[in-house]
Amino acid sequence: MTAIGAHQAKVRGERGLSWRGTGNAALLIASFGIGQGSIFLAQTLLVSRGELELLARFGTCFSFAVLALMIVDFGCMTSVARRVALADVKGDGAEIRHCFWSGSMVRLCVAIAVALIGLSYALWSWDDFSCAYLTAATPALIFWAFNAGGILDGLKLSGLSGVTGMATYLCSGAALLPASGLSANQSGLILGAALSMGCGIAVTMQLLTLCHVGRPPGRISVTWRRCRDLVREGVSVLLALLPGQLSFRFQLIICSLLFGQGPTAIFLYGRQITAAGSQVLECVRRAHFPLLVHRIATSVSPVWTAFGVQRLATWISVSGSSGLLIAGLLIAGSTHAAIAAAAGVVSLFSFGILSGALVSTLSQAAQALGHYRAVALSANGAMLICFVATAALGYWLGLAGLAVAEVVSHAAGALGLWYLLFRRGLPAWRGK
Repeated sequence: MTAIGAHQAKVRGERGLSWRGTGNAALLIASFGIGQGSIFLAQTLLVSRGELELLARFGTCFSFAVLALMIVDFGCMTSVARRVALADVKGDGAEIRHCFWSGSMVRLCVAIAVALIGLSYALWSWDDFSCAYLTAATPALIFWAFNAGGILDGLKLSGLSGVTGMATYLCSGAALLPASGLSANQSGLILGAALSMGCGIAVTMQLLTLCHVGRPPGRISVTWRRCRDLVREGVSVLLALLPGQLSFRFQLIICSLLFGQGPTAIFLYGRQITAAGSQVLECVRRAHFPLLVHRIATSVSPVWTAFGVQRLATWISVSGSSGLLIAGLLIAGSTHAAIAAAAGVVSLFSFGILSGALVSTLSQAAQALGHYRAVALSANGAMLICFVATAALGYWLGLAGLAVAEVVSHAAGALGLWYLLFRRGLPAWRGK
């Protein structure tokens, strides 16, 4: 093949990845809308009925359960996806199988540790709802240890990963209203069991999808070297992912301490809308990650390459932030009571969608090159700044202070990444 022919083939391949990325992004967004939408609809009905206590209890427990599932995944959604994307180009099916089983063994160990911590808390806690929820949701952690989300993402099938994953949200959304009116113990058991059922269904569908596309997990194949590498990469990815999640949970704690259970429920409800906007952007970035891995590997300007590949996410962030700000102000000015208060929360936190998009694109550029440590350092520095700003500004300005603290932390994260990686060009070493 001539040099021109090879270049044309490469361009056609990248165009195919780009179009496939757009299709995957559409599926991810649709899946997210259906899954999270089911929970949001049930929560809206609870708000209309004035059942803020169940909303606050479920919202808090579900939020921490999602965090636990993220810890159990141990960064494999990123690290395994990157490895599989590179292996798929070479047609190395054995490497894909090794990644699945080695990643699953690592995650199983993490799941057991997290489950033991959760059950210990359930034995110690006096909250009947939390105890019941934690106990019933423990199987979800074990199921999630065998999820194939990272494999599907690396195979450019992230859209199908989203379709299978929405079962987790659908089951919880479907169980929320039937749990209304029951005792704290009964409602906790029902909602925790719903999460476990959803995770079991999601993982089963993911494995069936792998078999359908000709990439079944096959026989168990685990190597110490690969497990060690995945642990090292997973720790770095988690250190980059968890700060944003912990910052949100810290907001919940501060809100609960300063404002009480009713305002916390309203905060959760409104904050969920802006978080959905950020999650839509994450779906778009996730779908285009394989293309970014390919393009950025030979790029002399990784920042501009990242924003070029993720230009759709950038435009969505601008329009989404502006739209939520205007809609929130209009609804807050034309309605009353809980809905007006929630709309005010949406307006306040709409700015965080735009600032979060900036730091997320820079982070993904670094992750595509394997620079997980730099992302972790900047994210943890931003988290510490967020903790201090949230406590101080929340006490001083109320909910508006929490919104300002979030934007400040995003700016700190972006500046940290720029200083560590992009200010004077990338380091000579690139992650393997």
